[in-house]
Amino acid sequence: MRVAAVGIGGAGGRIVERLWQDSERRETPYLGAACTFDTDTEALGELERLPADRRHAFGLSETTGTGTNGDRASAIAAIEDERREVRRAIDELITSDIDAIVLVAGLAGGTGSGATAHIADALRAVYSTPLYCLSVLPAGSDDDAAANTMQALRALESTVDGQILFDNQAWLGSGQTVDEASETLNETVVARLGALFAAGEATASDTVGQSVVDASEIINTVSDSGFTTLGYASQDLQADSGSGAGTVIDQLKNRFLGDSSDDVDEIEAYNAVETTLRRAVRGKLTTQCELASADRALAVFAGPPAWLIRDAVTDGRRWLTEELQSPEVRSGDMPTPDRNTLSVLVVLSGVTELPRLVELKELADQST
Repeated sequence: MRVAAVGIGGAGGRIVERLWQDSERRETPYLGAACTFDTDTEALGELERLPADRRHAFGLSETTGTGTNGDRASAIAAIEDERREVRRAIDELITSDIDAIVLVAGLAGGTGSGATAHIADALRAVYSTPLYCLSVLPAGSDDDAAANTMQALRALESTVDGQILFDNQAWLGSGQTVDEASETLNETVVARLGALFAAGEATASDTVGQSVVDASEIINTVSDSGFTTLGYASQDLQADSGSGAGTVIDQLKNRFLGDSSDDVDEIEAYNAVETTLRRAVRGKLTTQCELASADRALAVFAGPPAWLIRDAVTDGRRWLTEELQSPEVRSGDMPTPDRNTLSVLVVLSGVTELPRLVELKELADQST
């Protein structure tokens, strides 16, 4: 899936820079374009990997380049003054091969919560390309951050085709702050987004799956579905499998030549697919939800071809359908012949029962 990623505010910029790095490392990059916008020039300057011409300051007359200090109204005034200029900067990067535009923003601060929906509205007026937002929820119990977040979520609901949620609170370690855990948080969300966007971007014949996940499968799962959350799990097959693990020579062959199809035990492969899928669904999601409240799902199985047994993938999809009590479940496989890791990404869309949003709404109500 070819994506144009647009970071808005400090958190959005840092995540888009990580996506840029992740995409560049892949054999087939999934980012067709990337850029960031911020009212804080210092934060833009701290982005070292994203090219300078992809980093844009806006609202300097409103904020003097020092950010909004959490003031959502200030960010709205800033983007209203420069809406056309911001859209033109994005226009320069959008090409005909882009499958979707993804805005990325932390919704606790002023810039991300205030400007993102306005940028989405400006893009919607020009493009029919699917438009999504990675909406990052705040940690802690700050009333103002909660109010910013709830207002931003409501504004985005009417302007984007879907929102992928990431809850900072759920991923913090005991006693950690967001600043202390920022590297881990960004790594976590980028691992999941990268797995989603890279699905179906195969070039070599041995990396084309039996059931290919293409951009349309992702779009049909996420579009017009409200909120989306992502689950992910992986396991090292080389450490767990018995294929060729008996001698040093066999281990070297597996490492440099890939897993041998003849040596993979089908029962072991079947069990690996099943357990990894269940861990992805029942483990920690980007934002926790009641599974039964999802009305669509997509599962992407990635690993050495010999381990992606068709029956296991089919049965996994059947189990997911029963688990979610939803008939609209898609699945596909993505062979990775040069890796000895099996991973499963699960996309749960249309989720309605999200405990963290209930908490944030209660906090926001206290601030009014």
